[in-house]
Amino acid sequence: MPVALRVIAIMIFLTAGCVLTARAQAAGTAAAADSVTAALTSHAARAASAASQNDQPYRLKRGDNEFGGWFGIGFKATTIFGGLRDEEARGRKFSLMAFRYGRTLAANRRLALQYTLDAIPVAVVTNNIVASRTVATPTGPVTTFRRASTYGAGLTPLGLQLDFANSSRVHPFVHVNGGFLVFGKSVPLPDAGKFAYTGEAGAGVRIFTSDRRALSLGLRFHHISNGNREGANRGLNQFVLSIGFSFFR
Repeated sequence: MPVALRVIAIMIFLTAGCVLTARAQAAGTAAAADSVTAALTSHAARAASAASQNDQPYRLKRGDNEFGGWFGIGFKATTIFGGLRDEEARGRKFSLMAFRYGRTLAANRRLALQYTLDAIPVAVVTNNIVASRTVATPTGPVTTFRRASTYGAGLTPLGLQLDFANSSRVHPFVHVNGGFLVFGKSVPLPDAGKFAYTGEAGAGVRIFTSDRRALSLGLRFHHISNGNREGANRGLNQFVLSIGFSFFR
């Protein structure tokens, strides 16, 4: 083969080798770049997710557990919903202390629905009527009452609470509860019995003091009734102011 052809052939082979090598290097560089881009994208997504959660530290999530307690007091029995007569309701007060467990059943950015259970170790009815006496007089019968403080305890296992503005630091809420109390003496009248059903409905605000702790303030309508099980069934109705503290896990 002439020398010129040999030189040309060698140059063609060298050029082809350079081209193939350059293409392989380019492919490797592109793959590495894609890998780096994917890693950066994944990291950015995780960071964005974490930032989103940090931007809503007071948001309740499904499965969150609440542990806490609250205290409530009603300064006067009310007769606006029936129940006790004016002279029977006069002077009564009602207070109770409760331990709270709650679990978030469903939640989104705006709402959170909780199941709640309250264990009540102490409930006190002040000026409860423990005995009465009716005397005939020229102007008609006159009834006098003997009053005393009566103590009880119970459980409120049927509760639902709905929080609004779930992503905010302040959660307005409404709730309904049902349960029972057992007293040492008949409540609210001498023949009503010691066992009483309870029902509550109310509203309030939950104010987060940190991302997992909150202070609650509320007003609830509290009803006590023997459910027509025995004697008189004139219910004891109270508006109860409450304050509580909870933490979430």
